Formats: sequence, C-alpha cells, structure tokens
Amino acid sequence: MNSELLLQLSSASLLGFMSSGHCIGMCGGISCALGLQNHPQKKMALLLYHLGRISTYTLLALLFGASLQHTLHKFPLLAPWLRTIAGLLLLGMALHIAQWWSGIVQLEKLGKRWWQPLQSLTKPLLPAQHYWQFFLLGVLWGWLPCALVYSTLTWAASQADPKQSASLMFFFGLGTTPALFASGIFAQNIQTLMQKKVWRYSAALLLAGCAVWTMTAGWLHAGHPHMH
Repeated sequence: MNSELLLQLSSASLLGFMSSGHCIGMCGGISCALGLQNHPQKKMALLLYHLGRISTYTLLALLFGASLQHTLHKFPLLAPWLRTIAGLLLLGMALHIAQWWSGIVQLEKLGKRWWQPLQSLTKPLLPAQHYWQFFLLGVLWGWLPCALVYSTLTWAASQADPKQSASLMFFFGLGTTPALFASGIFAQNIQTLMQKKVWRYSAALLLAGCAVWTMTAGWLHAGHPHMH
C-alpha cells in the first residue's frame, strides 16, 4: 500500500469519525431505536445494522468508481474538475457542520426520489428481532438521503478506481460507526458531546482541509500525469 493511499484511507476514517455529529442527527435516532429493542444481543444487532449500512456505501462507491474510471480513461482532463466538485461539496459540508451555512443539505432532496420506495421496504422488517433483519435494515437505511454521504461519495468516486473508491467509503463508514453505535446505547451523552463547538469546529476544519487537499491534488496530478 503506497503512502498516498494510506493517507486517503486514514483521512476517510477520520472524516467519518469527526463528522459523526451530523450522522447522529440523520440516523442516530434509528440506531438508538434499534439499540433499545428488547433483544438479548443488542450490541451484535447494532453491529450488523452498521455493517449493512457500510455495505451500501461501499457498493455505491464501487459502482460510481467503475463508471467514472471508464469515462475518465477517455477524457482524462475531466479528472481535476471532478476533484474540484468533490472538494467544493466537502467544503460546503464543513460549513454546514460548523453551522455557518446549510445550503449543502439541499442535496438530500435529490435522494428522496429513491429513498421513499426503499423506506417502505423497511416496514416488514420492524420490529427487528433476527440478525438478518438488522443487517437488511442497515443495507436499506444506507440509502437514507445524506449530504455528508453524497459529498464523501463524490470524493471517493473521483479517484476513478473502483477498488480505491470502495475502500475509501468503507473506511468512511467505519469512521462513523463508533459514535452511531454508542448513540444506540448512550444517545443523550453522545449527542451532547457532538454538539459542542470545539467538536463541530474541529470536524469542520478537518473537512475543509480535506476539501482543499482534494482540489489541489487533482490539479497537481493533472499537471504531472505520472506523479504518484
């Protein structure tokens, strides 16, 4: 594994962890509800739910990365522009987490078209009692409209390498899991921590740094196509 890929995977994981406050707002209630189910193995049930959610993120990145790989192979000059779009989305997400601008959440309206029919598929699985039900709920709820997921998915797909794109989203999903898992058990305490200014500003700073790195790296590679 080269140093650049290792840095990207670490960044994806840290990005997910530091952005968990937004994740809790979006689907922490779901995680909390699952954690409060009268189930003898609550922790295992929650882990399977999150494994399903991460599986959806990974599959989406794999598909988008594969489609962009073919396109960018034909039109390599599109790569830095795509990285720029990904960086701007991450920057918009940073402003949202810092609570300075919330225009980025308009992206979530795009996902409502496919989320509504998928949401109806979750009803037969509730109340969840079996492990496979928790996993499938995670797979379905992985499609929940989320600006953070869309922003990170664009960044991951902009690598134009299916395996690398999938790996980045997998590590991003892993990064979001500790806080979401804990929110299913210690919801109030976790939410209080994530809403503190120091946490929000730290997460926003990390996202902004990732955004700048994504945009500048795209243009540096465009100028030096053989640079690794």
